[in-house]
Amino acid sequence: MEKIGNYIKGTCTEMCPSEEIKMREREKLLHVLEMVPGTEKTKHPKASKVHMVKSFSRSAAGKQIKPETLRPPHILLKTVKYLLCDVIHTKRLPWHSVYDFITDRLMAVRQDLVVQNVSKAESITILQPIVRFHAYAAYRLCEEIIANFDATLNNKHLQECLKKLLYIYDSYDFLDLEIKTVCNDYFIENRPEFEALYLIFNLGNDEALARSLTIPKKCKTKVVKDAIKLSFCFKYGNFVRACRIIKNLPALLAAVASLHLGEMRRRAFQIMSSAYHSKNLVFPNEVLQEILLYGSLDELLQDCEYYHIRCDKENVYFLKQAFDSTKAKVGTRHEYFVKNKKMEDNLDVIILGL
Repeated sequence: MEKIGNYIKGTCTEMCPSEEIKMREREKLLHVLEMVPGTEKTKHPKASKVHMVKSFSRSAAGKQIKPETLRPPHILLKTVKYLLCDVIHTKRLPWHSVYDFITDRLMAVRQDLVVQNVSKAESITILQPIVRFHAYAAYRLCEEIIANFDATLNNKHLQECLKKLLYIYDSYDFLDLEIKTVCNDYFIENRPEFEALYLIFNLGNDEALARSLTIPKKCKTKVVKDAIKLSFCFKYGNFVRACRIIKNLPALLAAVASLHLGEMRRRAFQIMSSAYHSKNLVFPNEVLQEILLYGSLDELLQDCEYYHIRCDKENVYFLKQAFDSTKAKVGTRHEYFVKNKKMEDNLDVIILGL
């Protein structure tokens, strides 16, 4: 068994070890996306070896890990590209089912990374698209029922991968010159995107804001500075400016930021119910729709009705006692301004950085 220090070096040259392929075919544990076309509904579906991907399984105490069941870094990267460039676009299943398949297989990729103690340079190339995938899924599936999509679990995957990636960035100054040369593009070009994503995903969080103080000056690009401003605006209730910043973010970051709009709008309505409290004063719907990024007048009117705020087709009538503070925030929805960024048309570029 070949080891590097106390870690095993994988020797599997395919996306799924042959031992697992045989076992899952025998036990009828093949996913429909891994079956030979035409055999899906037969008594004994056949495994399509070119589509088989190692599934996630929890490590059992005392179980020996074989090198031939571990995929080396270049095979892990090949697997990630297959999942996030090919499988992600399949129309054979509802997308929430595609998400479940990809997530399970990416968990197996992350497991192989840890077991082998893969280098920082290689970990970066593998973790970055995984982080983007979970960020994209958080938005794409935000309207799904919990039976189809567990947003909390997806957020956990995203947070874990993102923090691991940031840890590697933080150790950049301690890498030797050879690895720095390999990693240079990933640190300099992509780090700001993930620093901004961490701030936006954890909007208003003190720990995330404290971290922003430690970001190297060369990585504090406009998108990072905007993310810092956005986090402070969210924290201190400047929602008009916050929405202005969100609208101008790159597609994926704007999509993740939009998941906070339910909370922003609720708090904005509560503040405005006091600030504009008057039986004679009105607030134009058109203006409110624009500053709070509503995609349509109907969406705005629905939310006003939900919080018991009186409105008609032209104006909103804010009264302090009318706002129902017992109401939870409105659920997340797909936003019109995000759709206008045409994220779906450039998904390969956004997730894989191709």
